[in-house]
Parts: sequence; C-alpha cells; structure tokens
Amino acid sequence: MSALVHKLCSVAAWYFYRLFPVEKNKVVVSSFYGKGYSDNPKGIVDALLRRNANIKIVWLVKPGAEDSLPEGVTPVCYDSLRRIKELSTAKVWIDNNRKGARIKRKNQYYLQTWHGLALKRIERDVADKLPAYYERYARRDSAQCDVIISNCTHMTKIYRNSFWFDGEILEYGSPRNDVLFADPTPYRKKVRDAFSLPQDRKLILYGPTFRANHSVDAYRLDCEGLRQACHERFGGDWTVLVRLHPVVEQLAGDLFAYDGNTICNATAFPDITELLAATDLTITDYSSLMFDFALTGRPCFQFAVDIAQYQNDRNFYFSLDKLPFPTATSNAELFQAIRSFDEAAHAARWQEFSESFGLCEDGKASERCADWVLSHLK
Repeated sequence: MSALVHKLCSVAAWYFYRLFPVEKNKVVVSSFYGKGYSDNPKGIVDALLRRNANIKIVWLVKPGAEDSLPEGVTPVCYDSLRRIKELSTAKVWIDNNRKGARIKRKNQYYLQTWHGLALKRIERDVADKLPAYYERYARRDSAQCDVIISNCTHMTKIYRNSFWFDGEILEYGSPRNDVLFADPTPYRKKVRDAFSLPQDRKLILYGPTFRANHSVDAYRLDCEGLRQACHERFGGDWTVLVRLHPVVEQLAGDLFAYDGNTICNATAFPDITELLAATDLTITDYSSLMFDFALTGRPCFQFAVDIAQYQNDRNFYFSLDKLPFPTATSNAELFQAIRSFDEAAHAARWQEFSESFGLCEDGKASERCADWVLSHLK
C-alpha cells in the first residue's frame, strides 16, 4: 500500500469508526510512538492491573515489541488501521508523546503524561527548530488533551506556557519513577541476570542524550578509566552499562568495546527505569534521566563535553550551574569528580534543587493516575 493510499484509508477510518459505540471499560495506551511496555504509561497500567478491575487495556506497539506486554494487556499494531478502531472506541487514551489522533469524541478522555523533567527547551520554546508541520500537529493534540500529568512546578509552567494547552494540569508525579521509591532488590537481580553478571557486581549506567547532528564525538567516555575511578572512591568491581539512542548506536560503531563483562550494551534493555533502580551510579549529559535517578540518592554525574554547541542547538531552561550534579567537560574532570564525591554535599544540593523546582515525586503517582482513569471510566 502506497503512503498516499494509506493516508487516505486512515482519514476514512477515523470517520468510519466514529459510528461505532465507545466501550466504557476500554483504555488504549501508547508509549514513544509504538514502543513496548515502558515509561509513564507502563506505571499507570501496572497500577490498573493491580486493581483487578474489569478493564480492557489495549497497547499500541510496533512489530516486535508485543512480547514486552504483561498478561492482561492486548497488543495492537501501532501502524495498522485497527489502531484507529481501538482509539475511536476507547473511553480513555493514555500517552507520553504527541498522538497524531485526528478525532477524539466528546465522551472520550485523554490523559497525557509526557516523559520527563525538561532541561533542554521543548515544544513552542524551540518552534524555530521544529519541522514546519509540527505546531499544527501539536496544537491538535493539545486541544484533545483533558489533563497533563506534571511532576513539579517547573514542568507545570512549561506545559502551560509552551504546549499550546489551557486545560487541567495535575501535579501527581511521574508514574515511571514509583519503582525508584520501592525496594531495588528485585530490579538489581533482574538487571544483573539479564547481562549474566555476578550479583555483587556494581553497575555504572551511561545514558547520554541524542545529538541532532548525529555526531558521536560527545560519547567518547573512557570506560576503563571510569571503572578505576569508581573502584578507588567506592570500592568493588564495576561494569559499565551503555545505553544509547538506537540511531546513535548504529553510528557509534566500535566506539565502545563491549565485552559482556566490563562494558555491556544496554541499549535494547526494555525499561530504563529498571536500569536506574538497579544501578549504583549514573552518568549522563542533558537527559532528564538524571532527575529520575537522583530520587534514589545515589551518585549522579554529568559528562558534557559539548555544552556550547548543544546550547546553541536547543538551549536550556536554566543554567547548568543550577544542577545539583557535578559537571565534567572531559574524562579527567569526570574521574576527579568521582574521586572527590561527597555524599552529604550531594544530598544537600539535591534537596535544595527539589524544593526550588517544586518536585512532587513520592512513589504514588501511578496510583493517582489509576484513580483518575477509573473515575473517568465510570
């Protein structure tokens, strides 16, 4: 089927399936445009499944991601016309990205979770760098949202000022982060088993963000030097889990010498929050995962060698000086920051940051969102 024919069929399907009744107990969920069971939507669905309510849950996935779904969740191909049928007949939609859905009916509800605390500017704040079609697409999506879930006053302001949205914003916290408040033992075992590592092995997660110019120069992390610095400061034997954007992974080639023991490729691991729960120390650059991992109280560092270039591309909502994590612009600076890490000072900086940004994470976001969903199904 050609792209034009598929588009015409999709438009027709949106109108045709409006004739079908809305199923009062059906929820349709998507994460990152068809990714498997992940992120904030996963946290909400986990909570719904725990309720044992009479709910039909449909998850929209790309081919190959169906196996990530738990029992009680029905997979539907994200790119199929059946996706339109499911969206047209569901009582509640849940998503963490723009949907692209054309028609939401009056008796349907749309809960938007988004996907992290923003450091780099997004949406209307970088309109000049977005594709020409995006604003119209984003406005249509925001107009259909009934509520956006926020995890802090900082994000609430961004949703209000930059998302073309004037609806309800609920500061519930991030459902995906609830596991970071729980006992990490099962996640520590799961991750170490997944990479065939000893249970006493200490883990470093390296999770940099994506570069618009597709360059890999910023990812030249000296993993062996990193392992040595962590051993000197914290003791133990360390393994580096490298988690790259899939596009970056293809470009990186042999940048990382994966050996399955000291350096492991964690890009395909299905749930990054479980990696965070299992990890002893995390290194990133401009990714929001730093704010998630900080909830564990464990050491977090920024390895950012291209600050000026990245700032010119996306810019930031606030100066990097306000971040509570040590920032290194070279491998040598990173190793020194690790060797001199002060746990008490780190905790104090994070507490100050949390209060100034109005963070409302407490491990109960999923339950609050599940309550919202169930109340609207009724």
